Amino acid sequence: ALTLYLVTSGRYLAYVTRRMEPYLYFTAAVMLLWGWIGLRRLLIPQNKTRSAHCFVLVAPMLLLLLPHRPLSTSDLSYSLMRGNSAGALQSDDNVAFERTGVSKLEDLPFGCGSTPDSLSDLDSSLSDGRYGGFASDSPVVLSGLDTSAKTITVSNDEFYQWIEEMFTDPDKYAGYSIKMTGFILKDPELLQPDEFVPARLVMSCCVADVLPFGMICKYEKTEELQNEAWVTVEGVIRITEENGYREPQARITAITPATAVEVYIYPF
Repeated sequence: ALTLYLVTSGRYLAYVTRRMEPYLYFTAAVMLLWGWIGLRRLLIPQNKTRSAHCFVLVAPMLLLLLPHRPLSTSDLSYSLMRGNSAGALQSDDNVAFERTGVSKLEDLPFGCGSTPDSLSDLDSSLSDGRYGGFASDSPVVLSGLDTSAKTITVSNDEFYQWIEEMFTDPDKYAGYSIKMTGFILKDPELLQPDEFVPARLVMSCCVADVLPFGMICKYEKTEELQNEAWVTVEGVIRITEENGYREPQARITAITPATAVEVYIYPF
């Protein structure tokens, strides 16, 4: 019944992606049937059995009954994942890992059980979309682009797609003004003192692989920003060289407070 409630209320999204919904409905149906069969046998005399071991179920039941909320960066032990984290990887493992902020290939967010065995395997599989990104024969159509005014307005629903699109072809958007919403992420281990990321949390499979994701922004008053505060930023895209890669960064022109978006981004 609890599983059915989490699915129908949408609160299951605090743990897994939308593609798991039919499996959860199936699980709830099987468990309800199992429970109903057990109730039919409740009044049938049986031999005395030991039931103390059933108390092991108390802990997970209490955890499931706790308030269900999305994670925040304070709950994570992961580093920053930047745009085009899959498509930008090349044969140099050190450069690839430094770019994405992870220490080994298994940490890349490709979903449970789908991590490629090597970077070469990853490169060979990107074109068919097995590990995310966009297939080469499926052109991306995104809203919020005004080529005449050279502006990009990133909606909450297209946050992941827009960041990845700009990392895939950074020169195409150089000089564009951009507007997007996210929470302030400052990481002294990965970012310079004048850098921050208006980030969103990306879930590729389940809550175990959640990572912060976004584009680096340059701002002279970064030290005045409160970590994890939600803001809408406006800036101009500039192309920089980062560990041999050309990537977009935003030079901030305006920052305003924003309402928190209490949902994950599901890239796949």
